[in-house]
Amino acid sequence: MSHNPTSKPVIAIVGAGPGIGEAVARRFISSGFIAALLARTEDKLQTMVQGITTDFGPGTSRYFLTDLRIESQVIASFERIRSELGPVSVLVYNAGARRVNGRSILDTSSEEFESFTKINLFGAFWATKCVLPDMLAAEKGTIIFTGATGSLRGSAGLSSFSPGKFGLRSLAQVVTREYQAKGIHCAHLVIDGPVDGKLIGGVTRRKWEREGEKQKLEEVERYIMQPAGLAGIYWFLYEQPRSTWTHELDVRAQKESMFSKL
Repeated sequence: MSHNPTSKPVIAIVGAGPGIGEAVARRFISSGFIAALLARTEDKLQTMVQGITTDFGPGTSRYFLTDLRIESQVIASFERIRSELGPVSVLVYNAGARRVNGRSILDTSSEEFESFTKINLFGAFWATKCVLPDMLAAEKGTIIFTGATGSLRGSAGLSSFSPGKFGLRSLAQVVTREYQAKGIHCAHLVIDGPVDGKLIGGVTRRKWEREGEKQKLEEVERYIMQPAGLAGIYWFLYEQPRSTWTHELDVRAQKESMFSKL
């Protein structure tokens, strides 16, 4: 059964959460897209869809409960998206698994390394394979991978995070070299620094409060990237004409040092 009767273009946001993922969904929906939101935490997905419905109307987004560590679930979700909404025009792979507090290699379990790498890399590989056939048939499509500072450098304590993000950057380059000439625009977006939200943003704000950093609290956008601002970057990459496609772009807040702690 189709839930997209007017055949709006479809954006699939994998690893959708109440930060970058939701902001990207809202930006694209405001310009006529319908959003498919994929993640494994149902209450967060329900809350996002409810908020989007309130602001943009019913039928502007749907969620698909997916454990990105399991290939069969990724494939099944994209089959449902194609059946219920139509072929995916834009894929945003925004999933990321990492520790807030680092852990040395010797203290990192094989289970954590495998789980995080599946979320940070394998899921992108599987999702890309799901959307490419329809994009190639249409001779157009956009794939955007959300990277991190850890995509460019390995840091102590992040042995279960950075290797997957390094691999994601490589995968983006492979997709570009194999399919750009066939109309597929693949971009890797390096999020170089903290993003304002409940997790990293919340930890940072509480730290500033403890340390009496009043100026930082009053000018948060100078120090921490804002999801809505980042969503505009994803839209910018999508809108680029074929004559000027960006493959990799790094972004950071005004007061963030370049490739922090490089």
